[in-house]
Amino acid sequence: MSSTIPLLLFAKAPIAGKVKTRLQTHCSAQQAADIAAILLQTSLEKACQSWPGDVFISTWLERENSFLIELSERFGATVLWQSDGDLGDKMLASFEQHGYPMAIMGTDAPHIKADTLSRMHELLESGQSAIGPSFDGGYYIIGLSQSTPLLFSDMPWGTSQVLELTRVKAKKAGLRLHELDALQDVDEWQDLLQVAVQVPELAEYLSQHKLAVLD
Repeated sequence: MSSTIPLLLFAKAPIAGKVKTRLQTHCSAQQAADIAAILLQTSLEKACQSWPGDVFISTWLERENSFLIELSERFGATVLWQSDGDLGDKMLASFEQHGYPMAIMGTDAPHIKADTLSRMHELLESGQSAIGPSFDGGYYIIGLSQSTPLLFSDMPWGTSQVLELTRVKAKKAGLRLHELDALQDVDEWQDLLQVAVQVPELAEYLSQHKLAVLD
């Protein structure tokens, strides 16, 4: 029997000037958008290969984005539209809409291992919850088996405090959050260079556009 536990891939439509703006210290707005598109595509491919249940693309910025439509058709992943509000509002609304257990993953860690996704699914299937820490103090994936709104309220999203505050709030709510392998996600240019070594599509793009030479 196939799994009914969904995985939502949270992503912005890759529009120049609207995504990965912190990378523009070393590249153009269009190149930053191209990199965002590669991150999204490689993350989606990894998810579809390794997640036993349905995978969805949960997006905002542009509903009828041609790239998202093309990805949806290629990988058979339905595109969903995120709710209004900050990141916490969007994630909580997604969990409440699609039910528990469920997982949400970002697109900044396309080098996530298949084993990590399998472990997340196993934990959810057994009624447990888990989180994948990122080295910058945030997290790249979270899976919950029960409603825990406290995890998403009054959070300083995009800062190094998110992971530790999530741990504190989980403990306060009586929720045990298993921790998966920590990964480097892509926010700054140096992050991108580190991750690109493990993602051939990124390395190829950076080389072709003479943005970096990777060993």
